Amino acid sequence: MARIDVVREAIRQRDDVAEMQVQYADGEVATFQVQPGGAPAADQLESFISSVEWDRVKEVELEYVNEEEHEIDFEELEDQEDDDDSDEDEDEDDSDEDRSSDEDEDEEDEEDDDEEDDDEEDDPDDAD
Repeated sequence: MARIDVVREAIRQRDDVAEMQVQYADGEVATFQVQPGGAPAADQLESFISSVEWDRVKEVELEYVNEEEHEIDFEELEDQEDDDDSDEDEDEDDSDEDRSSDEDEDEEDEEDDDEEDDDEEDDPDDAD
């Protein structure tokens, strides 16, 4: 999921966001405070998040009216996604190995059958 979509989802989950801080990878911080009594918080935040350079964002912190905080650390999320991707890759590799070992066994069986046929033709006792 794109970073902006992750933040939008977090905003949608609660409508009492009071402040949003965006921390960029270079340490720069941009802060937006929702104006009470104005447009809905989600609308105010949407205009702010539209101006964010998401490819540079390290983390986002949402502060709610009751002073609770929610942090979204994109580096951690990406690490988790990488772990998930590598698990899937390993599963795919395993299934490829299973297929190729099955194919090898089939080829060996065919070779064994061929050798048995050759042995029967060469056996002089069977010619009687």
